[in-house]
Amino acid sequence: MPMRLDEILRKIRKELNISQEQFARDLNVSFTTLNRWENSRTTPSRLAKMRIIDYCNEKGISKEIIAALEQA
Repeated sequence: MPMRLDEILRKIRKELNISQEQFARDLNVSFTTLNRWENSRTTPSRLAKMRIIDYCNEKGISKEIIAALEQA
């Protein structure tokens, strides 16, 4: 079963050991936006999702998480 986007975002933060605030800053989105994504209230646009994937590649996030993100 594919991972949900909210789970993926939490795993990325856990792997990097960063707060929602820091993750939001790194992605150049507001804390509120990131919080809504992590609580499944909204979903990122295609462009935002591509930015998250690029960020994960830059930070060396595990390939498993990046693959799940591409599927989500």
